[in-house]
Amino acid sequence: MKKAVVLGCINTMATTVFGPMDILNQAGRLWARVHGEPKTPFFDVCLASPDGGPIRCTNNVMVQPHKSIREIEQADLIVISSATYIDRIIEAYPDLVDCLRRHYDQGTHMASVCTGVNLLAETGLLDGKSATLHWGFTRSFKKRYPHIALEPEKMVIDHGRLYCSAGVTAGMDLSLYLVDKFCGRQVGLELAKSMVLDLGRRLQTPYSAFMAPRDHRDPVVIAVQERIEARYVESIDYNDLAAQAGVSRRSLERRFKRATGMTPLSYLQQFRVETARQLLETGGHTFSEVTYMVGYEDVSFFRKLFVKLTGLRPKAYQQRYLST
Repeated sequence: MKKAVVLGCINTMATTVFGPMDILNQAGRLWARVHGEPKTPFFDVCLASPDGGPIRCTNNVMVQPHKSIREIEQADLIVISSATYIDRIIEAYPDLVDCLRRHYDQGTHMASVCTGVNLLAETGLLDGKSATLHWGFTRSFKKRYPHIALEPEKMVIDHGRLYCSAGVTAGMDLSLYLVDKFCGRQVGLELAKSMVLDLGRRLQTPYSAFMAPRDHRDPVVIAVQERIEARYVESIDYNDLAAQAGVSRRSLERRFKRATGMTPLSYLQQFRVETARQLLETGGHTFSEVTYMVGYEDVSFFRKLFVKLTGLRPKAYQQRYLST
């Protein structure tokens, strides 16, 4: 059996601990039990904390781990649960990053769930590589780890022995992916079926929402954001927008990109798509009507843009999220 360790830290989401533990533990067990066959477990799963002490989860439940990560001499796989409060974790356990790095140097596969990628990033192992995490934490991650390319639309990323996954329940997708990789496709399929889980979710874009950044403190950019949002249905002249802001268009685009991570045009497109999402969720309008309502006349163009930014065709999106 492969030795798998799930590492839980301060204020982790309990789902990101127990989801991977249960899925890895049931590989070769649950399918066999359901079919009355001999169990052939593939993983010996252990729960660890940085110091062996209890893990306080965000739901205020205390979880007692099996041991400290320092006590583990060898592991085939370490899965890091969510770790949003990375500064507190590093301050409380200053040797944790080096410990993880030593395990990787010994051949251990390292995986992270959601914001657990923060801890993985602290090791330096992701420098020059790509990563993903919950779409709501992308800005803070980019700011702290500029040498890591973010691909927030992806559910799981595989760099050979380094893996990361999107938000909370994406830990399930990651765990199934790892079972598939370590144990073979057939075992992965059997486990997915027996646990009633989808095998192969690739994108988290259908679950994301446009978050207009306001924490950059650039008054010119904030004013432009407010004008775009107030006039998003209109055809916007970006030269006029720059003149109203008292800067050149080139200066505006440079400042806007630095502050928000996107161009004014991209910002407008994302704002329009987010508005379209909300209209589709409430129902009562066709996609053609929604297209005109958010400022587009070319339905075909807007459909392509919608699919690009959400990962779903409009009809499929509405069927999934319609509130009535």
